Amino acid sequence: MIIGAAIISGLAIILYWSVLIPRSDISEQRSPSKSVLAFVGLGLLLLVWSSFDNRPTYSYTLNENPIAISIAFDLSPSMLAIPDPSMDPGALTRFERGRSILFDLFQDLEDRQENIIVSMIGFTEKAQVILGWESNISQIREMLEFVISPELFTNTGTSIEAAINSLAGSFSTLPENLREKSHKIGIMVSDGEDTLPYSYLEYAVEKVESSSFDMIALQTGLLGENEGVPEYGEFGEFLHFQPMSGKLYTVPDVDTMMQISQIDSHRGLYVRAEAADATEKILNFIGASRGVGDSLDKSAAIILGLFMVITVIFARLLV
Repeated sequence: MIIGAAIISGLAIILYWSVLIPRSDISEQRSPSKSVLAFVGLGLLLLVWSSFDNRPTYSYTLNENPIAISIAFDLSPSMLAIPDPSMDPGALTRFERGRSILFDLFQDLEDRQENIIVSMIGFTEKAQVILGWESNISQIREMLEFVISPELFTNTGTSIEAAINSLAGSFSTLPENLREKSHKIGIMVSDGEDTLPYSYLEYAVEKVESSSFDMIALQTGLLGENEGVPEYGEFGEFLHFQPMSGKLYTVPDVDTMMQISQIDSHRGLYVRAEAADATEKILNFIGASRGVGDSLDKSAAIILGLFMVITVIFARLLV
């Protein structure tokens, strides 16, 4: 389209000078003005730029500023909670809802050809690294699908502070050449239920505030519907919800997750896994932090530049 616009413009200019200008004027205007020539030259430069911009690439150069994503996944028993199966048969657990968002996120990042490196942490009362820094998205998906599970750890309980400390520490284990260059993002996937005293949350918030990574709190758990951890019979039939701390239902803690993400002077995002646009919000957050959308696409800039040059040339010729 760019080349076609330039050819049409060139033919129009030639037609103007050879046919439309009266012969009596040719002797007076033997050559176009310097300003017209300057704009024609600018148009040619834009064409040269477009030819280099649209040239197919046969080699891949690693982005010097990749996205380093460290994920802390809540693997406590409450992440197995579901709504009443008699009211919502086939409903996914909280864990599966959070995992689904990560699947979609990695798929979209791969489609965008983003250069990412990912680390995964599982946490209950304590946090453990499950996957060291990995850039192979297929292997990352396999870890999510076949390895990470609430049954992975035997201990129960949830410590948001342990998760945050592990997230912060994971970035110090990045390859040395990426520690300064990479854009660091921490993602916590949890229902927010912290079984430790509330005062410990203050230390987690302070840790995020003093760290250099952006924080995404991916909240799982329905707010307007009771959810419990199911117990099934011999043939897979639902029997009842298991009592947890003397309660049949487990309630997600929105306040905790919001405090983790909404810190003054720190970039953060709170998003619900059950929201239809959860993946889109995370992608937009990652894109905004990398400056995507701050400048026009190269092809759009070239087309706009050519359009303006052609407009000015015709305006100058017709004056």
